[in-house]
Amino acid sequence: MFDSPNTPMQSAAPLSPVFRWVPTILCAGLLLTSVTAQALPQDRQQGAATVNVADCKAWLGKLASEEFGGRGTGQEGFRLAAEYVSAHFKSLGIEARGEDGTYYQNVPWNQTKVSHAEMTFEKDGKTVLTVAPDRMSGRVSANAKASGKVVILNIEIPEMTGRRMPRIEGLDELDLEGKVVVAIVRASDQAKQFASFVMRRALQGQGAAALITGTLDEVSGGLTGNSSMARRGRNPAAAARGRSPLDVTIGGDDIRKLLGHANLTAETIAAAPLVTELDLSANITVETEVGQAPAMNVWGVLPGSDPKLKDEYVVIGSHLDHLGRNATGYFPGADDDGSGTTGVMAVAQMFAKNGVRPKRSILFVCFSGEERGLVGSGYFVKNCPIPLSSIAAELQMDMIGRSEEESRDGGRLVNKGETAADNKNVIHLVGTQKLSNTLHNICMAKNDTAGFDIEFDSESLFTRSDHANFAYQGVPIAFVFTGIHKDYHQRTDTPDKIEYPKLLRIAQYIYDIGFEVANQPNRPTVDMDLWTSFKKSDRRGRMPKQPVAPITPAK
Repeated sequence: MFDSPNTPMQSAAPLSPVFRWVPTILCAGLLLTSVTAQALPQDRQQGAATVNVADCKAWLGKLASEEFGGRGTGQEGFRLAAEYVSAHFKSLGIEARGEDGTYYQNVPWNQTKVSHAEMTFEKDGKTVLTVAPDRMSGRVSANAKASGKVVILNIEIPEMTGRRMPRIEGLDELDLEGKVVVAIVRASDQAKQFASFVMRRALQGQGAAALITGTLDEVSGGLTGNSSMARRGRNPAAAARGRSPLDVTIGGDDIRKLLGHANLTAETIAAAPLVTELDLSANITVETEVGQAPAMNVWGVLPGSDPKLKDEYVVIGSHLDHLGRNATGYFPGADDDGSGTTGVMAVAQMFAKNGVRPKRSILFVCFSGEERGLVGSGYFVKNCPIPLSSIAAELQMDMIGRSEEESRDGGRLVNKGETAADNKNVIHLVGTQKLSNTLHNICMAKNDTAGFDIEFDSESLFTRSDHANFAYQGVPIAFVFTGIHKDYHQRTDTPDKIEYPKLLRIAQYIYDIGFEVANQPNRPTVDMDLWTSFKKSDRRGRMPKQPVAPITPAK
């Protein structure tokens, strides 16, 4: 799930307290058990029975493996994950309608590769320290050459309060123009993850030649290039003006040697002043190459059985990407969103192996770039390979493998006092009440079989997954997720913590909803009064005057 402390658009409705809807016709014991395929309508039981917990474990274990390296968009691990999902679609006989007969819609994505890096420190024209490329870490976006006098900053990063990023006092008054800044940062484990960002933000516009973040821990892995969506028509000069100084991390013996030139040690640096100027100069050179990186949306179609309605589509989606790999390891992303992608793979198998085909076609898609700002789904909507108006509904699964608990989301405490045990049967149903009462009612009716406790809160999460890009165009959507937990966006989001029976139940629930939407004589409509209210929140002016879906007039 895209972590967006400042969501681009909030709901027109005020934040509402949690409301939990519990099906009254089911006994408490049934609520906590896995829904069997036999509980579904007869025309879809066969397909549901073809997927079991062991299948889900195998698929998700592969997606969250070290081999796939956190599936970072633009990284090789993402390519491997895309190939894995494509092979699954192919094995099921799902039609490949992507570019060149593949299951891919390639999203333009630049990958910067570092071809050369060097860093030296000199005194009186003589080199006193050379930092080897494999003893550096960090991300770079372009060629860089920096040199200047060296200053050491003794920095302590304060704790975050709410969603507000920490601020370092005293940096605004410093004269750092043309200097190479070596920042020795002290911070709690929670604040450390923001240290580089906080320092870059603080020094942006200060004119520093380079920022070197220093740590007493050993550093390895080398510099890696940035990866981002290619932006046509971007002004390079304007981009350069807003660019932060070159940011590199070094550590261990390299930092201890630099401290020695200031008569400081690891033990005395905390008591040093904010700024210590060294009688050294630094020279840093980074050379890069730019090319296309793997950033494909993976999609395929199971044609519907009705000669007329098969030209309409129910979209079943997840995001395939996660945070990827950096110098210190990878982020498995088992729940976010290996679980949702596993859900898509499960639902695809249920539909493909069911003896009865629904009337409308089913389009399965796993998006790229969700963690980079819903980029893949945004590209899909703007360059839709089918008519956007032909999409009857988009059903999104994102983080469907856990149970929410008290944790931090962007520094803000959420679900205070709750435990995962309290929420074993809880799912969040987000967005259905924003656009389409028709789709909302189908979701609620199908929960009579699924038996979940449904919560309708989480307004701030509406803009944080791929369904939002469909909703902005007036496509009826339903977003299912199971809540934030302590491993969200951490390296500890691993497959062993997934609640596989719950994941499978959700996949069956989405399968049942999708089948129902695909078989209805009329597709879900957008209620005009809901659309009008939703559109008022669009401060960017990106929503069309009328939704692409059929309309139910306002009362």
